[in-house]
Amino acid sequence: MKRAYFDCRASWPSYARRDQATEPPLTRQSDPAGRGAQARPGVLVLDGIAKRYGTTVALRRVNLRLDAGRVHALLGENGAGKSTLVRIVVGAAAPDEGEMRLGGAALRLGSARDGIAAGIVPVYQHLSLFPHLTVRENLSAFAYGRTGPLALRPPLVAAETARRWLDAVGLDRDLATPVERLSVGERQLVEIARAIGQDCRVLLLDEPTAALSDRERDRLFLAVRRLCERGTAILFISHKLDEIDTVADDLTVLRDGESVIEGVGRETVGRADLVRAMLGTAVNTGAHALGTPGPLMLCARSLRVAPSDPPTNIAVRRGEVLGLAGLVGSGALRIAEALSGLRPVASGSVEIDGAALLPGDRRHAVRLGIGLIPADRSTDGLFAVRSASDNVSASALSLLSRAGLLRGRAERNMVAPWLQRLGLNPPEPERRAASFSGGNQQKLLVARNLLVPGLRALVALEPTRGVDIAARRLIHEALAEAASAGVAIVLASTDLDEVEALSHRILVVDAGRVVADLPRGAGHPALLAAMGGGGARAA
Repeated sequence: MKRAYFDCRASWPSYARRDQATEPPLTRQSDPAGRGAQARPGVLVLDGIAKRYGTTVALRRVNLRLDAGRVHALLGENGAGKSTLVRIVVGAAAPDEGEMRLGGAALRLGSARDGIAAGIVPVYQHLSLFPHLTVRENLSAFAYGRTGPLALRPPLVAAETARRWLDAVGLDRDLATPVERLSVGERQLVEIARAIGQDCRVLLLDEPTAALSDRERDRLFLAVRRLCERGTAILFISHKLDEIDTVADDLTVLRDGESVIEGVGRETVGRADLVRAMLGTAVNTGAHALGTPGPLMLCARSLRVAPSDPPTNIAVRRGEVLGLAGLVGSGALRIAEALSGLRPVASGSVEIDGAALLPGDRRHAVRLGIGLIPADRSTDGLFAVRSASDNVSASALSLLSRAGLLRGRAERNMVAPWLQRLGLNPPEPERRAASFSGGNQQKLLVARNLLVPGLRALVALEPTRGVDIAARRLIHEALAEAASAGVAIVLASTDLDEVEALSHRILVVDAGRVVADLPRGAGHPALLAAMGGGGARAA
């Protein structure tokens, strides 16, 4: 389904008018499913939670109640306070004010280990599995953590117990299978199965579908519903409103560290009101205006990324945005990585403005003016311990250094406009990158690559994965402006709406070869037909 323009002309709903004294507090204006909201204690209740980091107020008296057998969605734009609230829920941070109750009893957590021991188990977007260990060994990981230093052999979960955990999430895999052989969706299910083994009372799912195909996502949602039937309370964090419509029973929205919608039934909030609650305004998420492409800029000739791939020819013109789409495992991402110089190739060549690119050599690619927004910002993109400013300026050090010394004023003058343009929140360029939310970290990567000296081409892999609607719009505008300035852009994304909104053309890839070249405006039906149907996302 295409994303539409969210009309904000409707009046602000009564449950969202927190600033008017005449309105009741945002605590369940409805009673979904006949719960009798206050008749019994929620599984996990947070009351009046506040948190500060120096002069920055991250949370202001936020309330959250999770009930047994229900999915509670937590929404808000990047920097709204979701990450801080999650850290408090799992025990990784302590609130400055407020209290937590688990099953009606006061709860104080000193660490994430305490949270897991209490039955509060997180599953993050970036998984915590050990890829070289087997499924059974990964299911036993928490037992490893409780093993003393003199243990000769860490304990393994009994095979029948491990199989029961997997059955609970609908995963049928051999326990001896190394996790690295599983799909991303299957790995998510292993993490959830491991949570079940901890007598999980509260399961936290943080952007769980960011790297999943539609089929894997549906499988995950089925597992979520099975857990609800067991009485588990689930906190579900996502920026994808279609997913919220599908899976959530209740929702809370944070904005600027405050809960502007609090614990209401999902069916009571319209889409436009939900977006306005998150952002304070409407956001146009439709197609972007694009200019007319110029001469050839980036091309691949007889390219084989893997020896078994057929030869592929690709041409991207100056100022053109070329989308790459395909089913999971189609090879679309591999081709995009090869065009950026990130991945070696089996044969063929890549040229940028007539100059040959050395395959698998990103340093050479940068010298030729090819930027790359990687698919995984945590492992392939950020310098987590460095500042936001350092992260953005890393691509342009040759312009900012003199005699090996960084010119601080020149760096600030170059970086500041981009941080402002992309809406870094909080606007603190000297703050460590790791302390920003995921969406703000993504903004740093986008800015860094738009500052590549002599930028001729930009390969963007999942450029808006895990970001909110407003950040998505800002990133899209920055990419569209770069194209208008003459940069050739290759966009490979799991979000087909994104590919359609930004691309002049879309190449559909299957088994490492291009099977269709679709013009702008071809539409979802044509794109899905070329991909083989079924609504799977690009990969």
